[in-house]
Amino acid sequence: MLTQDTLELVVTSVVYIVLGMFLGNMILVTLGLAPIIFLSIAVIIGQPTVSHVERIGKDLKINVDDKISDSIHVKIEGGSGLVTVSDTLPISFALEEGNNFKAIWKGMNAKTIELNYTALCAKRGYFDLREITYEVRHPLQVNANTLGVLNAKRAVIVQPHPLFVRKIKNHKSVSRIPMPMDARFRFGIQTTDFKDIRDYGPGDNYRDINWKASAKRLSRNSSKFVVNDYEKEGKKVVWVFLDSAVHMALGTTVNNTMEYAIRAALGFTNFYIERDCRVGFCVYNHDATQWEGPFTNRNPVKVGKLDLDQVEIEVPADPEDTTTKHVHREQTRVLYPDTGKRQQYKITREMLHVDIKYSTESLREAIHSCRRYIVGTQPLFIVITMVEAAHLQGIQDGVKELHKYMGRIGGRPSIILFNVQGYNVAAQTEEEKIAAGFLTYHTKPYHSILRGMGCTVINWDPIEESFANALQRQKVSG
Repeated sequence: MLTQDTLELVVTSVVYIVLGMFLGNMILVTLGLAPIIFLSIAVIIGQPTVSHVERIGKDLKINVDDKISDSIHVKIEGGSGLVTVSDTLPISFALEEGNNFKAIWKGMNAKTIELNYTALCAKRGYFDLREITYEVRHPLQVNANTLGVLNAKRAVIVQPHPLFVRKIKNHKSVSRIPMPMDARFRFGIQTTDFKDIRDYGPGDNYRDINWKASAKRLSRNSSKFVVNDYEKEGKKVVWVFLDSAVHMALGTTVNNTMEYAIRAALGFTNFYIERDCRVGFCVYNHDATQWEGPFTNRNPVKVGKLDLDQVEIEVPADPEDTTTKHVHREQTRVLYPDTGKRQQYKITREMLHVDIKYSTESLREAIHSCRRYIVGTQPLFIVITMVEAAHLQGIQDGVKELHKYMGRIGGRPSIILFNVQGYNVAAQTEEEKIAAGFLTYHTKPYHSILRGMGCTVINWDPIEESFANALQRQKVSG
């Protein structure tokens, strides 16, 4: 496409030629032919074109703070001119070596540009390195600059780096980390302990039919048999609840309280999964709406279709049911209890997408949403949040809800409240660090209140100490 200056030059040339021919003045005709000759030369020279882009690097799965190396080959053909090429990096990638931008002058021969660089991946997430942007300029500027984008896809999965608890040897003698009680789970092996009677359903053994109770029901014109329901033996169950409220964003976009909380959550899940426990994971939002009643959300929020590979939800029986309960369930970001590497992979994959306001349910609502998988299991609850005065009531409401399902492990409470102290994470100067110390000190009375409710409160300052040290020195309330 011709530029505005080139169009004006063409018009001027035509005017001079027409005027010269009308007046019979060869000087004007010559002046009019000069721009024509200039444009002809420009057309012969031509403008460079970017014909092909190839990314040498392959898809990667790395941890936070690891480095990746990439190499990009860009083939340029056509005429001469200035060509600039750049590989757009995500905001959280820091260029360490090399360069992801290059500008060259292309001659008449074809040329290949090579971009080689090393970048530091400072934040977890799924990153799609795809767009290679370029700009082509004509040497005589008769055409407008050409801007374009070519795709050279490379997927980089940056996993949150878990804080491994298994580095603590012989944790029973070093740390008082509670283990969950012997749980009875609905999907385990059936025992001989009688639980209740229920209606006969598909898959039930006819030997479990309670004939006496069934006879009484049949005498009342009921057509359903009843069977004896027995307790089922299952593995120990642990539930991890992660807060995604706004106050977890203290710090920078790369280094903040939420990132440390996610690492702590992975540390806990690794620890208990390796000990053959069934671990469930749920993300809640302390700032979400609270209940007015046991099943009614005051301000239900309609959400779009969720990615089933990322979030496991319960599908309602009636797909056209638009009640509040249906919307309420779709808002739950939850992975139900399971064991093994598969569960650890699912939790790690879910962590890639966790961000501030990731959930739209408060702690109390999230617990209620998971109640079907909590009742009867006597689990260990781990709540990872940041304790502040403004958020104490919400935590207390959640702890009261947990008390409905918890047991006591050897006289110890089965609720761990893991408090990530984010004030030091946000502090940059010495004055801010002093202020962070005062704010941390003022939250200590709230720790006593929560311990009085039967919680094991573990305080962790990620700047001052390691995750393992925080667990070693933690105190358990009587």
